Amino acid sequence: MMEFWHCHKPHDHDQQDPESLASKGYGANHAISAQSGIGFVDLTSFLFTESDCKGVKYSSSTVDAGFDLSSLALDDDETKKFLHVFCQKCQTEVGLYNILASSVTLFKWQITCQTIKPSPRPSSSECLAATLLATISRSGSSKSIITPHILGPEIAEADETKTNLFLWVLNPNVVYASSSATGSKTAMKILYRQIPVDEGEKLTTSMISDVQEISLPASAIKAAEDCLASSSHLLPAQERKFKAFDVGLLGRWEATS
Repeated sequence: MMEFWHCHKPHDHDQQDPESLASKGYGANHAISAQSGIGFVDLTSFLFTESDCKGVKYSSSTVDAGFDLSSLALDDDETKKFLHVFCQKCQTEVGLYNILASSVTLFKWQITCQTIKPSPRPSSSECLAATLLATISRSGSSKSIITPHILGPEIAEADETKTNLFLWVLNPNVVYASSSATGSKTAMKILYRQIPVDEGEKLTTSMISDVQEISLPASAIKAAEDCLASSSHLLPAQERKFKAFDVGLLGRWEATS
């Protein structure tokens, strides 16, 4: 099976044009970027041009060091990949600025949208659940390493306590009811544990590995782990552990009727 199909002309092997390949959507230098007046919708975020985003600040560190324009926030360090994007009013981090694509990514769980029909805003954990479902559908893999967004190359540290969240989806569609919630709820039953960063890198880079990598803000990863840990009381005592894994439920977003 292939991700996509295209015509192949054997006689033009020596006449490859990188710009032409990029325009077809699979060149090495191809990247999705927003257009003025047009946004893109992902499972976890919205993608816009900087000119379409008002009331935000760009910073390579904190909101106090933020600027109204991304060009002012950029320094001479060309190794950086992203900038933080903060709300000017509440000073909350609402997304990232992709330096390579010159586009602003706004996280769905951090913003409020005006819609024709009122609908609850998804939480970061529900966005993660949607991403896990899409990963299973696309690759058939039920295992994922959740890594934090990295603004640029990390400085080598002797700290070996750094870990990433390893998730293994047991059942993507669990319906349950409890005294702490009204009506039935839909969730994913997940095995989870923290693993060393180097172990996670080996799992995601191995040619024979079936583990996928998902990147989220560190705060969203912490929220997901807290959600999984707090849901353990919904499971029978004997089902809360499996070997080295803890077991929890990750709620799925449900549209209001």
